[in-house]
Amino acid sequence: MANRPLAEIITGMINADRVRLPVQPELHGQITACLADGGTGSSQLWALVGDDPSLICRLFRAANSSFYAGLPKTLSIDEAVIRLGHDKAVRVVEESCRSSDGPIEGALVSRYMPSLWQHAQGCALGARWLAGRCGYLAIAGQAYFAGLLHDIGKLVLLSAMQKVASDGDLETELSESLVLEVIATMHVEQGLRLFDEWRLPEVYRDAVSEHHAEELDTQNTTVALVKLANKGCRKIGLGLEKTPDLVLPATGEAQFLGIDEIALAEFEIMLEDRFL
Repeated sequence: MANRPLAEIITGMINADRVRLPVQPELHGQITACLADGGTGSSQLWALVGDDPSLICRLFRAANSSFYAGLPKTLSIDEAVIRLGHDKAVRVVEESCRSSDGPIEGALVSRYMPSLWQHAQGCALGARWLAGRCGYLAIAGQAYFAGLLHDIGKLVLLSAMQKVASDGDLETELSESLVLEVIATMHVEQGLRLFDEWRLPEVYRDAVSEHHAEELDTQNTTVALVKLANKGCRKIGLGLEKTPDLVLPATGEAQFLGIDEIALAEFEIMLEDRFL
């Protein structure tokens, strides 16, 4: 394995479905406690599930599997639970949590994953907040999940690199600069690969493919909401990328959505109060 390019090794692991996306430890504990208390039918359980990119991916993956080919993709937790049936949906959550039992393993995951989780949640909450503020309440739920999953490729790559490092077959150490370079250059490609292989909803796939695009697609309001939320998170320092000099009112997304400077200041305050 050591003589193969790192990108090839990572891609091979992802193609072979050998990469496990961990559940956030805090949410893992809360969900496990909720299940142990008999809360399988509670709204609290599904609210917790909706905060974790890994659990959302697994739920959508199960509800949109090849068995359901020809049917519309499920776009929400409620739709996934209805299609799978409540008991099966709960089993998907339980199995996902069991596969993530124990502490976060590996220096790479423990060092970088919390920032990725925080950024995903920030973009999800931010996109939903912006949808409400800009008069797009009808797509606020879609904006939330698009924000939560737009950087799923980063989580996959980090998990893959952790497995490669843990296997001990590399001749060179995965330095911080190398890890960040791999994440920055490959996350869109691998995110799209994951969406295709796991049959995740196409409506959220656009946020993966377009969130770094310089040109704004004025036909896709959901992507515009995610892109603006993404920039807001980067401005206040949520995630691996920090760009404090960003002027949100001057962005194409803000102008397209028609949101003013005062509302964007409130948006930043909301993110800071929630995460910082």
